[in-house]
Amino acid sequence: MPTRGTLIAGGERLKVEGLSWMDHEFGTSFLEKGQMGWDWFSIQLEDGTDLMLYRFRRDDSSPDRHSSGTLVFPDGSSSPVGFDQFDLAGQRVWNSDLSGAKYPVEWRVRVPGREIDLIIRAAIDDQEMRTGQSTGVNYWEGSIEASGTHRGIPVKGRGYLEMTGYAGAAMGVLSQ
Repeated sequence: MPTRGTLIAGGERLKVEGLSWMDHEFGTSFLEKGQMGWDWFSIQLEDGTDLMLYRFRRDDSSPDRHSSGTLVFPDGSSSPVGFDQFDLAGQRVWNSDLSGAKYPVEWRVRVPGREIDLIIRAAIDDQEMRTGQSTGVNYWEGSIEASGTHRGIPVKGRGYLEMTGYAGAAMGVLSQ
């Protein structure tokens, strides 16, 4: 979303302008029995392609079959991305000293049938949200940068990543 305003940093007023992300979940954040968390990616590539993928992780860390995604083309049309049509592989891990979580903050994201092969990196490693005593749930969500290829052509992008179930209480226990 286009954004502009004023920030106050160190007593100095700074005019800012750029793009912002608004995240709002509609519905529940609770997991089904046997699910421990999720990894959710929203990626906007400079070629006008958008990619959203989410992977539910089972208690044994395997991907849940309910995982899926959507590919949105520059003309606004879209196509579903099925559970078996994408690969997510954590590459580099950041360790939170506060929660003890080990979050993958660099990923390889592949959608072979659409010729998408990306490296996703956290813009800043420490984007962990700690709810402390209110719920005991800790999760990571924040800005990411993308680089790689789409249809064999180099591409860059940016986006947002949310990871749950790496430390603290699982989201699913909140509903019990």
